[in-house]
Amino acid sequence: MKLMARAQASLVAVVIIAAAAAVLGTASGASYTVGEPGGSWDLRTNLTAWSSTVDFHPGDQLVFKYDASAHDVVEVTQAGYGSCSAASPVSAALRTGSDAVRLDGGGSASSRRSTRYFICSVPGHCAAGMKLEVRVTDDDAECTNRLPPPGPAPPGAPSGITICSGGPPVVIMTPGVVSYGAAPRSSSAGLGSVLATVVMMVSLLLGLAIV
Repeated sequence: MKLMARAQASLVAVVIIAAAAAVLGTASGASYTVGEPGGSWDLRTNLTAWSSTVDFHPGDQLVFKYDASAHDVVEVTQAGYGSCSAASPVSAALRTGSDAVRLDGGGSASSRRSTRYFICSVPGHCAAGMKLEVRVTDDDAECTNRLPPPGPAPPGAPSGITICSGGPPVVIMTPGVVSYGAAPRSSSAGLGSVLATVVMMVSLLLGLAIV
């Protein structure tokens, strides 16, 4: 019994480390300045080629830098993107010359992908190539990461750790697996949630250690 408790305690210790790393590592998304390093939001940059080189995820941020006297940024629907029309925009036009847009997920659970569309509404600019299609993929929508146990475990002890996402931090111990639901990859995750996760897991570890 004590051997099993020690094995479970060791396994939960691994969960604590993985949980803290996962939450801290995903506390904020990446920031991408459109067109960089070789271009920007302008008529010269091949924006289609630029977006194809970047893997966008929920929580990432797009930064549009441009000459506000010559351009703007308008998020449109797929139809508006195809026709270069800002007649029915998704949101109000941005015209500061340095605009940040946060990319949130919105795809179905099956596709785990959403697409955002941006154009310059100045006549002729979109048709000349000043348009951007951004595909946002949530790679963490399913449980895909599994860690092996820290060492040989007696019969009945958890055999590994599955690290998932999409909900609040939680540890579930079953006869075969410990599942950890990580915080979503989002800039809204704060230090408080990290500390709460670690405290909860330390409490679980201590409970197992004294069994």
